[in-house]
Amino acid sequence: MPDWTSTAGKLVITPVIYANQAAIPLTSAALSITWKRREGSANEAALTSGETVSGNILTVSANQLSAISSGLITYIAYVTWTDPDNGVPVNATADISFALVSTGENAKTAWIGGEQVFKYAAGSTTSVPAQIELNANLQNVTMSRWQYRAADGTWTDYPTTSDNSSITGTTLIVKPTHGIWVGDAATLRIVTSDANIGDTTSIYKVSDGADGSTGAAGQSAPVAFLSNENITFAGNVSGQVAAITRTCNVVAYRGTTKVTPTVGSVTGAPTGMTVTVGSATANEIPISIAIAANATLGGSGPQQGTLSVPVTAPVSTTLTIAWSKVNTGATGAAGQNAVVFSLYAPSGTVFVNGEGTLPIQVAAYNGSTPISSGATYAWAKYASGSWTTISGQTGSSLTVAGADVAGTASYRCTMTYGGKTYQDIITLIDKTDNYQLDVDSTAGDVFKNSVGESVLIARLWQNGAEVDALKSTTYATAAPASPATGDFYYRITKSTPQMALMRYSGSAWTDVTSNATYGHARSYTWYRRDKDGNPLDGGKAFATGKTIYIDGDDVDNKTVFVCEVE
Repeated sequence: MPDWTSTAGKLVITPVIYANQAAIPLTSAALSITWKRREGSANEAALTSGETVSGNILTVSANQLSAISSGLITYIAYVTWTDPDNGVPVNATADISFALVSTGENAKTAWIGGEQVFKYAAGSTTSVPAQIELNANLQNVTMSRWQYRAADGTWTDYPTTSDNSSITGTTLIVKPTHGIWVGDAATLRIVTSDANIGDTTSIYKVSDGADGSTGAAGQSAPVAFLSNENITFAGNVSGQVAAITRTCNVVAYRGTTKVTPTVGSVTGAPTGMTVTVGSATANEIPISIAIAANATLGGSGPQQGTLSVPVTAPVSTTLTIAWSKVNTGATGAAGQNAVVFSLYAPSGTVFVNGEGTLPIQVAAYNGSTPISSGATYAWAKYASGSWTTISGQTGSSLTVAGADVAGTASYRCTMTYGGKTYQDIITLIDKTDNYQLDVDSTAGDVFKNSVGESVLIARLWQNGAEVDALKSTTYATAAPASPATGDFYYRITKSTPQMALMRYSGSAWTDVTSNATYGHARSYTWYRRDKDGNPLDGGKAFATGKTIYIDGDDVDNKTVFVCEVE
């Protein structure tokens, strides 16, 4: 599970790409993505049958994990985006791994999928949809039959009709005319070859009506229900359950209008189970039921219980999720369990402006048991086209400083365990606030009759604050009178666009343009283009410096000055 061959279960991996904090459409002509695959710790390879790319989105429609002895597959996206402003390509790599965890040799599960609501317009006897198709999803059990709960509470075989000549198949057609309804609700279940393994779901009829006080259509029939009322967890021979999360949604209607229910705190969870009520998505409230690794949910034998889900709107009621744990098989023999190895960043993968540190942590399991001993680790960083071992890092975690990540950086960990090696790669990102460059002109942007002169100033901004600010606002051919120690000015030499940054030392003016202590921290290179956008000066730099001097000789009709900052 899940079944990637099914229409609803196929795996779709969509890359999300940003450049300069702006999202890049996957259809952009400046973007290209090459997808690769890697089985376990083997070398990467081209995609294979059942793995297709369309619009840079990868779709997997074959159950690739079941055919891999390692139970681990990684899909890698090599991204190239060509900056339309300067034609410079920018490369990035991202990957995502999927693991098949085997907690028992004969794990058994069963669950029902399909719609749950027939809707009727006010005064109408025609439902939408006309019928609902339910599907039984089974693993290591076979289908026995479909049943419904009668008005007296007993389970009864679903009536055979022209729609369902047999009730032993995995697909069932439900119609409003079938004799299964108790009022406007019907509760159904599947019975399998294992009496302990099954699932239950409910279907409802909801109708538009008129509220007696407002007369508003669709206000008279509130109903709330669960998308899954019965959840089964598989344990091994010792009653231990693998780390797993199941989700059950609370769904509500008022009339035929789907509304967002109000859900309180869920109670009844045993030790090892954590229940979280999430935020609404598509008007449904998700309830996440997470099982800790190796939890027994109350004991080594089979266990069962209920979770109470209080709903206060649009109707006041308490819904019940029934859960059970069934010990379905023995843990595989030593060395036969699937070994799962991956990297994750518990504090996230994004630095802001290269500040702080982020930890990378190993997650490794032998079957459902965490690997805490008997393994060795080696860490490496991808740089200059190859992997470089990080000296002295042999533990199961690595702390990375933001200063070591220029844009993106990939880190690889190799685990040696049981005579085999396992690898995973994680990429950290530095989301440095993007820079903005403004060019100011002390004399505007128009010369008349080729007469005029101006100083062009490159002003650099980041996150609303000026970076590498001006040292002075004095631009002159002669030094200012009566200076104080540490004063600056920009000296103009009219025969050249280059300007010198001058500093008064207390006894003399000194050129500190290239001085690491007093000069500007950034490098500024200026280019010129003609009125048609073609490069001037043979494409070579016109001048360098934070400020440059120009006059009428530097402008022919219209000249565009471009500044690049490093």
